[in-house]
Amino acid sequence: MTELLDWEFTEKWRQRWAEWMTPGGHGAIADVRNESLAWTAPGKPLSECTVALVTTGGVHLRTQEPFDVMKEDGDWSLREIPADTPPGALMITHTHYNHLDADRDVNVMFPIERLAELAEEGVIGGVARTHFGMMGWVPDPRATVRDTVPTIVARARSENVDIVLLTPG
Repeated sequence: MTELLDWEFTEKWRQRWAEWMTPGGHGAIADVRNESLAWTAPGKPLSECTVALVTTGGVHLRTQEPFDVMKEDGDWSLREIPADTPPGALMITHTHYNHLDADRDVNVMFPIERLAELAEEGVIGGVARTHFGMMGWVPDPRATVRDTVPTIVARARSENVDIVLLTPG
């Protein structure tokens, strides 16, 4: 029964993807461009920087609401993940990449333990109190840019984050 459900789910997504990618289809993927590079060199050595993780890999706490992978225009909502979260308390809800290895070890996609190790070793100054998980498949990213990103920026600033490590999904 599970195999049938998996096949039906996969087939539905294959059909939806074909519709999105067809010129003139019901929902062409939005072309949103960043016209300016938002790069700033760190003002201090890495060994003094506080680092946060941000992923579009669909990582979230098992206790949080999963991302809505069936939402027509994607799910641009945000999941806050405390830095002291054990890997076993995390899961991935995403349908647009193969995350089997990350399901076995979430550090593959969301290196929460590796970041803590870098802080312990003095490679980085510290780990932000909060990390952020998002769903990467959002055909029209305008809502992400308008709503989600400013929330992350404000929270990171409030926690004195110097560097954000991004992992794509």
